[in-house]
Amino acid sequence: RLYPLCRRVRDEPSIEVQHRAEHTAMSMRALAAAALVMASAWATDDNIVLPPVHTDGPEKMLVFIPGGKVPNQNYVATVKAIQEATTGVKLWAVIPAVFQRLCIISCTSTSLCAPLHSGVEASLSTAKEMGWTRAGKDSDDVWLAGHSLGGVCANTLFQAYTTDTDVPYAGLMVMGSYVDEAGTHDLKHYPKPVLTMNGELDGGLARPGKTAVWWRQHLDLQQAKGEQYALANKPVMVLPQLNHSDFCPGFDVPGDLMAEVDQATATKEISQIVAAFLHGQMGDSSDADVIKEKVAWTRNFLAPYLQAQEMERNASDTRVSAEGSSSICAQGQHIIAGLSEADDSKLTVTDSFHVTSSNLEHCHPNWTVTDGSMSSLSCSHTDYYIDIDNTGEITAASEVACKLLSSDRMAQQLKVKAETPDVDCRAINRHVVALAESMAPPLTLARYKRGGRGWCYKEDDQVLGNIGPLWVFQSSLKMEENATCMAVTSPTLKTEIDGKIFPGSHYCKVLSPARVLDWMMTDSLKPGTKAVVEETQVFV
Repeated sequence: RLYPLCRRVRDEPSIEVQHRAEHTAMSMRALAAAALVMASAWATDDNIVLPPVHTDGPEKMLVFIPGGKVPNQNYVATVKAIQEATTGVKLWAVIPAVFQRLCIISCTSTSLCAPLHSGVEASLSTAKEMGWTRAGKDSDDVWLAGHSLGGVCANTLFQAYTTDTDVPYAGLMVMGSYVDEAGTHDLKHYPKPVLTMNGELDGGLARPGKTAVWWRQHLDLQQAKGEQYALANKPVMVLPQLNHSDFCPGFDVPGDLMAEVDQATATKEISQIVAAFLHGQMGDSSDADVIKEKVAWTRNFLAPYLQAQEMERNASDTRVSAEGSSSICAQGQHIIAGLSEADDSKLTVTDSFHVTSSNLEHCHPNWTVTDGSMSSLSCSHTDYYIDIDNTGEITAASEVACKLLSSDRMAQQLKVKAETPDVDCRAINRHVVALAESMAPPLTLARYKRGGRGWCYKEDDQVLGNIGPLWVFQSSLKMEENATCMAVTSPTLKTEIDGKIFPGSHYCKVLSPARVLDWMMTDSLKPGTKAVVEETQVFV
């Protein structure tokens, strides 16, 4: 398994965090590979060649790169099912053996991928000896696929042998994996067709929240080139009730969630999707509805997550700030005010989002009162988890920072008495969790309520001396897993209305609804352990 760092970081990290990130970027793959070689010493496989099931139609080749530490024999059932489902095609397949069952050792980067390429070529040579005809161009006839870490290596291998004038393979299929997040080989710019297929119950880095990155790119392609193009050439799908291990039958990936379909059903579904994708690339649309149906399900499933991310920051709302707004902070102001329903109706909140912490530091909430109604301005900012070299796991914000007016200030300006004047940041967190639950897909919510761990709300942590820069730059929302819940603690700063420095303010760092949804969909369903939010996470 590859163990990338998954730690929270703000836009202005400390020197220690910068050093850690730079060191990780340079050595993460090499160190992980070395450690995993020791853990999987003497693990060896032989190249596997699978002759075609069907003898009619065009002759094609499928190269399948196995996932980390998974014997390549565990992909035979999946690949054979793909061959069987791809009717009308003389589809050969090879599953190369990779050194120590870790393709990353043989393909650490696009400039160091020759060993994996040699292994692939050796398996193709064996296929030729068995009757495969390598007559046409590989860019038309040889398809590359990979599961999990194998998908990462397949993506790197594709790029390593791409030139200005040619590409090495006909296309790419990643399962429990993904391509680059940005650049010339992200989904939108990939020079050949790409199928992205991940499980709803994937317990690692190919989880739904991570897959949302490429789902957004699929939607961008749909808008730019039309639905038919996006479906045929760059489909992205989350497969309901399947997990990470369903792609490698007989191998249970540590840390994975429990699948809710049997293996035979999962294998059949995977094979039908791949077959439909390959058929479409060869001009046969007879089973195109298979992909269309799965993409439609994904659309409904991930829509709440994308909506929740918009609540963190809506970049298109530039009424006050050119950098957008956060509806979470605007809602938080109403909660902190603690007003009666009648008095709250007199309050209008507009939020001003700030991309950098330094700009948040210099923004301060303010207000105007006109004819008994109050308009207030809140200030917001989001921090995210480190994502070095596409190894981040959580795509939701690690926290939403809100600078608000205090309940006392609101009541004073409206000339009313607050109904609940002592509301703290915990109330906003409770609201965010309830909001996320109301947005969650029905299957997700039912599963979470049935067996997921919920949330515990700890007392707010007052920043030392009510010093604003300490709250902005040094404090963080704290999340700690335990056997029964995810415990959350908000750092807060609150000043009296007669104070000397920014009186009548109440600052809170709170949960993102997207972070809550990610927890509901994935980690809440795992057995409770000690705090792991800031520890290493897993990708097979």
